[in-house]
Amino acid sequence: MESKGLSASLLQRLRDDVMERKGSFVPRANPFARDVALWRAWRPGQTVGQTRARLLLELVALSPIEIRPDWTLAGEHLCGHQFGLACDQCRTQLARMHEFGLDDHDIHGVLDCFARWRDARTGATAGEPFDEIPRANAVYTAGGWVENHSVRDYAKVLAIGFDGVRQEIQRRVAEADMGDPAFAEKEAFWKAGIWVCEAGCLLGSRYADLAEVMADDANDVAEKARLEGIARSCRRVPAQRARTLREAVQSLWLAHILTCGEDSINANSIGRLDQLLNPYYQSDLEAGRITRDEAVTLMEELACKLYLDYDVQAITLGGVDREGNDACNEMSLVILDATGRVEFVRDVSVRLHRGSPDALVNRAAALMARGGGIPFVFNDECFVPALEAHGIALEDARNYAPIGCIELTVPGRANPHAVSGWFNAAKCIELALFDGVDPRTGEQLGPHTGLLTDFGTYEALLEAYRRQVVYFTKRMVYGCNRGELAQREHGPLPCWSVLTDDCIERGRDITDGGPVYNYHSICFIGNGNAADSLCALKKLVFEEGSLDASDVLDALRADYDGYESLRQRLLNGAPKYGNDDDEVDAIAAQVAGHFINLMDEARSPLGGRYFVHLFSFLWNLHFGHLTGATPDGRRGGDPLAYSLSAHQGRDQRGVTAMLRSLSKMPHGRAAGASAAIVDLDPKLVEGDAGAARLAHLLRTAIGVGVGQLQLNVTTVERLRQAQADPEHYGNLAVRVAGYPQMFIKLLTEGSFRNS
Repeated sequence: MESKGLSASLLQRLRDDVMERKGSFVPRANPFARDVALWRAWRPGQTVGQTRARLLLELVALSPIEIRPDWTLAGEHLCGHQFGLACDQCRTQLARMHEFGLDDHDIHGVLDCFARWRDARTGATAGEPFDEIPRANAVYTAGGWVENHSVRDYAKVLAIGFDGVRQEIQRRVAEADMGDPAFAEKEAFWKAGIWVCEAGCLLGSRYADLAEVMADDANDVAEKARLEGIARSCRRVPAQRARTLREAVQSLWLAHILTCGEDSINANSIGRLDQLLNPYYQSDLEAGRITRDEAVTLMEELACKLYLDYDVQAITLGGVDREGNDACNEMSLVILDATGRVEFVRDVSVRLHRGSPDALVNRAAALMARGGGIPFVFNDECFVPALEAHGIALEDARNYAPIGCIELTVPGRANPHAVSGWFNAAKCIELALFDGVDPRTGEQLGPHTGLLTDFGTYEALLEAYRRQVVYFTKRMVYGCNRGELAQREHGPLPCWSVLTDDCIERGRDITDGGPVYNYHSICFIGNGNAADSLCALKKLVFEEGSLDASDVLDALRADYDGYESLRQRLLNGAPKYGNDDDEVDAIAAQVAGHFINLMDEARSPLGGRYFVHLFSFLWNLHFGHLTGATPDGRRGGDPLAYSLSAHQGRDQRGVTAMLRSLSKMPHGRAAGASAAIVDLDPKLVEGDAGAARLAHLLRTAIGVGVGQLQLNVTTVERLRQAQADPEHYGNLAVRVAGYPQMFIKLLTEGSFRNS
């Protein structure tokens, strides 16, 4: 039986409060807090890492705090996630800096300090390239410099607190040899780490001080008790170790606020929440300090605290433990109960394997059947071996957690450089047909590999495609490596570092070889379109000869204008991925496997591997816009297929056939994870029998080797209602790109931000 949680009225008040603020933010916060904090933090001779650490400490001191009615968890995000001086609209309000006690001379100092900081970071490069290599934005993007997109070692904060971390750093300093040539560099890192720990301790004490003052002024007995409870928790955590579930949740939330203050909220995720909290829950149960209903209540409040109108603060449940045993526990189900009651659009996933208990699978299926796209499923039997094969120790691979949408990391032990680059396979198909020339611009983007009319066999076409992919992957890796080098010098992350093994032990930042694992993750996009295109040409041009190669090129150049009958032949005359057809599915697997092979050979400046995300996020729209007509019948500019899903509308043989096609993809080699959205008609999962049917479907997907699965339970008619009448139907929740979102928010540009 599902537990009770917060009363309906109290839950509604918390929901309304946080949704009105669009997240846990202090309303009308000063936009220049980060700018002023930077000015106060700046010292001649400091390293960049030390400046960032002091900036975080000053930001904790400067940010306004408040304890709002009804809440028993304290803490709002630090103001100034972006520099106000970077915002043209904010720059018209410079007088607001006077709120920090600054005079006009000080304000000029802030402006100068920000300009120097901005110029140093925006001009950051790895030196001038030996030979200028153009960025082929239609084919790939290369970052290499990646912030947020992490799962920090929150377990460490809960276990020893920031004061314990500070003591760990101080021990390293005391034990270090000053004669070590690297000592000065390590010392600078450790000094920055101590300031981070001071910031964590200060954050809790500020809320404790405020709660005590408010409690002294409170007349209502219940209100006084609420505030005194907050004061007791915050006086202890996150500075010291947590002793109870409530202290653990309060410590986790404040540590999350601190880490997001360093490099923003975006995809800074929580990780395996049930594994973090269950020991505290079990201890409280044994001591009689808590009931299951009270634990659900606490998880409901945490869910409200974590709310954002755009949410990729991923929470992971279930899976196996470091020894390979099933890790589902009572907190797994408590959190799912709370998720169902809160009814937020949340980023919650479950890790499943063949031995996952019915309680977890059935509860997850029941939530999925309600619609809203949560939770989504990760297959341990695919991703644990994939991570181990890419250099992650087995016990760490078993402890993986997704970041944001789907990107995998080892919590507290890795710099995954998630979504470091994006690669468009469909554009390489187009270039392979036109001798490396973009037919829409006439630009020679890729190498000369011949025209479609030059190829006598399908194998020759496939080789031309592969040569295009090889050409651009080398350039993408080069760009990512330059980004990594630039970040090592200009973008250290001291807060992330002190919460990542083995940065403190090595005395090195997470961007500079500190963590146990350092790798880049690259998104591969257009897999389904490439497979459908190759299969259509293989069958219709090279095997049947029913289409002439020159006619196909003419049709593609014309974007099928005047060639509709030929387009229909390409659409309907050859198998399409997503329908359990071995021929086209094998091509899809080959296309993905070839890219994974290339990334397996690549290395970063720190010797890191390159993992592959078989995932597109919203970049299937961007790259689709830059890709002309393709031989799968897709018109130029249209979106590409989402991740490993079939191209929109082409999976016509039902969900079982789609799952079988997915099962043939190389999920077990995609160490960065894979993704697929499958749409289900609500009638299929209606009622108890429907939920049981969905649970069986999930077990089937795990058994046949589908890596990651996201479900939309809705009808086309319902989506069209929401589109036509968003005022009344826009609260419909759907998965759009690895994260769930309310349909009405998809109508605003703000919803389409990177994960």
